[in-house]
Amino acid sequence: YVWLPKKELLTFEELDRITGIFCSLGVDKVRLTGGEPLLRSEITTLVRALARRSAVRDLAMTTNGVLLAERARELHEAGLRRLTVSLDTLRPERFLALTRADHHARVLAGIEAARAQGFPLKLDTVVVRGTNEDEVLDLLAFARELGAEIRFIEYMDVGGATRWTREQVVSRAELLTLVSAEHGAVEPVGAQGSDPAERFRLPDGTAFGIIASTTTPFCRACDRSRLTADGTWYTCLYA
Repeated sequence: YVWLPKKELLTFEELDRITGIFCSLGVDKVRLTGGEPLLRSEITTLVRALARRSAVRDLAMTTNGVLLAERARELHEAGLRRLTVSLDTLRPERFLALTRADHHARVLAGIEAARAQGFPLKLDTVVVRGTNEDEVLDLLAFARELGAEIRFIEYMDVGGATRWTREQVVSRAELLTLVSAEHGAVEPVGAQGSDPAERFRLPDGTAFGIIASTTTPFCRACDRSRLTADGTWYTCLYA
């Protein structure tokens, strides 16, 4: 990868200003994501600025969780109200193989720190055949124990260093069959609307989601867009 020079990155002041412009056009949900947003050492400065905007009804962050244990309290105090943590495996050795970094324990510690601060918590799991599909039920049980909502994400062809094949995709239908065989009938939770995740409920009330952008695209109803660190605006989360 070729990393952008810092001078090409939007400043926090610029990010706050452009958020205000989006809000003036009707946007009321803002998510800080990445890459990894916690790598910005003063990220709480941006969180605090955005949280002061009354038009921002929902301020959330998606993180890999590695730095979260050290930052959860200050993020909550700055005004962040929801967290999503990416977690593709419960096995440290598999985490090391997937990420080439021995940070599994730090991610779990970050999740616990977020719980301790009272954050509503979601877990995002990309399910890849031959890699982690054997952990779907374990991850669902882990999320239920935490009081978090897990979202299983179909493996998408987003380019980059990994070669994607259709055979690696564990579909929405397969995931529902797997969960139903273990827990009984699964019921949809309301209409999907513009949310990329379809939500379902187990017989015991546990909710989970599936983002099925490969086999059941949600493009028609999607109202998301994204702004990159260097100020490029995309009207698609995927492309």
